[in-house]
Amino acid sequence: MSGLVNLLTLTGSFFMLEIYDRVIPSRSIPTLVGLCVLALILFTAQASLEALRSRILARIGAALDADVGARVFSLSVRAPLRGARPEDAAQPLRDLDQIRAFLSGSGPAALFDLPWLPAYVALCFLFHPLIGAVAVGGAVLLAGLTLITDLATRGPTRAASAHAGRRQAVSEAARRNAEVIAAMGLERALCRRWQAAHDDCTDAQQRSADVAGGL
Repeated sequence: MSGLVNLLTLTGSFFMLEIYDRVIPSRSIPTLVGLCVLALILFTAQASLEALRSRILARIGAALDADVGARVFSLSVRAPLRGARPEDAAQPLRDLDQIRAFLSGSGPAALFDLPWLPAYVALCFLFHPLIGAVAVGGAVLLAGLTLITDLATRGPTRAASAHAGRRQAVSEAARRNAEVIAAMGLERALCRRWQAAHDDCTDAQQRSADVAGGL
């Protein structure tokens, strides 16, 4: 399926080549209409295949969640009994959510499309060596920027995840002990503690977003 999607991605390029090679020299309206209809059919097929691939990946993520979700929840429940901190107890569930979100997103599709990159580069070299060289340079530049972005955002992202876990732990503790907190008048102190964790989380997220946006 990914092979067909990548082949159909070339529809626009070949359409423009045919326009310049056949339609403009001959000024043939029937040829132009035929090419437009064919391109529309191919673009529709590409969109349909991409939508189908996305739905398949989403269902794979849901199947994984259904298969291991109960076991991950049991591990989270038993984590405090093994000495885990309250803010770390729910981390396996959050990790499972992230895995499911990754499988349902564009990441796996990009991995499936990656093996076709050499074919695109070879095609660019067939058109003209300079076009191929520019394509290779652009690919190397994008790969370098991606690596730099990952290294630069890794620390803030981990910090944001840790602060989010601490914030969630404060919220859960407040919910479980609401009566005791109200009786002892600890609402303001607990609110300040939650607000501090929330501010740390948003600051780390903002730093990560600033770095990613700058690169």
